[in-house]
Amino acid sequence: MKKILPLLLFVLLESNAQVIDALAIDVNGEPITTVEIQAVQQKLNMSKKAAVEALIKDRLEKSAIEKANITISDEELDAKIQEIAQRRGLTLTQMREALQKNGLTWDAYREQLKMEMKKERFFQQYIASTIPQPTQEDLKVYYETHKDQFQNAGAVQMSLIVYSSNSSKKLQEAMQNPMRNIDGVEKKNVLASTSEMAPQLVQLIQNTPEGSFTQPINTGRGFVAYYVKSKGRGQGGFEAVQNAVMMRWMQEQRIKAGNDFFNKLKTDANIRIIRL
Repeated sequence: MKKILPLLLFVLLESNAQVIDALAIDVNGEPITTVEIQAVQQKLNMSKKAAVEALIKDRLEKSAIEKANITISDEELDAKIQEIAQRRGLTLTQMREALQKNGLTWDAYREQLKMEMKKERFFQQYIASTIPQPTQEDLKVYYETHKDQFQNAGAVQMSLIVYSSNSSKKLQEAMQNPMRNIDGVEKKNVLASTSEMAPQLVQLIQNTPEGSFTQPINTGRGFVAYYVKSKGRGQGGFEAVQNAVMMRWMQEQRIKAGNDFFNKLKTDANIRIIRL
């Protein structure tokens, strides 16, 4: 009997270990393991149900991206990393060190970022086109029903310096050395109101602290970055916050379109729950 008990204990422990690291869900032939579910729960501090939903969505998105043959070149990835480092005021070396401190290798970070860029490109190509453009009346109705969200979103007067160039490399050099005149880079002082600017540009500048640059923008005809000298406050009312209303409306529509697309993928998918 003494010999049998240790054996039974060993079998129970082995069985439990296998369950802990076992296949939990099959999504169109792509596995999700119990360890992955636990890791997402712990890392993102979410319930098991939410973690399962997030992982199923991840598998369906990756499958759709692969079928659509969405690619990101190394040059595009490097440029994006440079933008992120610039926005955070870090050199690439400092960025590597910061990632390592957080337990993330450089190669793993590049892979994660590349996938996020693929998701964004997929969204723009296959989902964004389903979002209708709002009419002026749509925006006014949205403003009236969400007026409390725009109390501090009046038109902002901005003092900017526009840096433009046909060369991304030269623009980056000018941004790193703003006091120097770089051949091939033009500078222009601009006073502008957010009520006159495109919503995407307003959001970009609003998220940029005074005394720093926005991330570079590829306009299709060259590259542009904005140095934000100062931001003030204008008048209130719908006209003053129209761009903010448009951004909020588009943000909600973007989330809705993404969820609708995901739900369709999920409905059409072959998902088998094996164990949870």
